[in-house]
Amino acid sequence: MIDSIFNSVTRACSTIAAFWALSLAFLILYDIAGRAFFNSPFDGTIEIVANSMVSILFLQMPYTIYRGAHLRTAIVYQNLGDYGQRTIDFIVALLGIWFFYSIALGSWEDMIIGWEVDEREGEGSISVPIYPVRTLLFAFAGISLIAYLLLAVHALFGTRPATEVADQ
Repeated sequence: MIDSIFNSVTRACSTIAAFWALSLAFLILYDIAGRAFFNSPFDGTIEIVANSMVSILFLQMPYTIYRGAHLRTAIVYQNLGDYGQRTIDFIVALLGIWFFYSIALGSWEDMIIGWEVDEREGEGSISVPIYPVRTLLFAFAGISLIAYLLLAVHALFGTRPATEVADQ
């Protein structure tokens, strides 16, 4: 049950990120067309795109991790038995837990400061708030940590995440 809920939530976040990326493509197209045909680009495109890329990455990361859809070299892995694969999966999950815990811990203070001082990027006619991006980074580092916790449990007990069961 936890697996299916987690899978649904992370899939929804990944879908939001995909639509966000599509909207950025239209923003860039609008900026280029405005610059080329009307000598009037969209102010703040660079700042919006730069900050959105981080957000899109972190929105998609938990679903990618949980599905095991990230890049993996399987030459050694596929030739191991069940115990060997589970051991590697468990070690990878522990490293992922440590990595995303470090990101969450390191981003907490910057997120709080960003909210307190209304941190923004950009000069001139537009300034883009940074604190929502910092909040997404912190929140989705935590969600990625949870993904690796669930994967560690699956590796320990020899079970598969809900996404793999549904795909087979």
